[in-house]
Amino acid sequence: MTDHRISLTLTFASDSDPAIVATRVGEVVAAEVAAPLIGMNWSTFDLSEPDTDDEPDWEAAAKTREAERDGAYRERAHLVALLATLTDGAVITYATDVDEPGWQIVYLRLGGRQASWHISPRDADLFAHVERVEHDDPRACWDGHTTEEKYAYIAAWTAELAEQCGPACAEQHTERGRCEIARNR
Repeated sequence: MTDHRISLTLTFASDSDPAIVATRVGEVVAAEVAAPLIGMNWSTFDLSEPDTDDEPDWEAAAKTREAERDGAYRERAHLVALLATLTDGAVITYATDVDEPGWQIVYLRLGGRQASWHISPRDADLFAHVERVEHDDPRACWDGHTTEEKYAYIAAWTAELAEQCGPACAEQHTERGRCEIARNR
């Protein structure tokens, strides 16, 4: 006689997004859920048969994901370093809000608004050209912008610059790489 079990996954809706709340073999725990049920999946398992699949190499998978994440942050750091080169008044300082040593924050003014990014110690070499200041320098004081606000403003400013100066002004670009319209903002 085989010993079968059922795995049941219930999906509940929340205010922001659906989420899998509970997956259990042989039991379901969802008493604390106040959201409506929006989906249910189940499958059976024969527990008497040996597992023929090899156990996934979770450590290798974690290292792969970490390398992908670090690669994405390195790519972002390259772009922020380029932006700092093209922006007058860019500064960098050591991050006092991060417990790990070597973290820095680069501060830029884009179209009159502040934008800042934390820079990992492994990406510090990309910012050697940026003026280093003390953390209490007025140019390195965070103005309270959120990540969402920063990127919304960058998107709006990018659209404005594209409309105002676009590719047609390529002949007006200066040695600093910006057209006079962007430079005078």
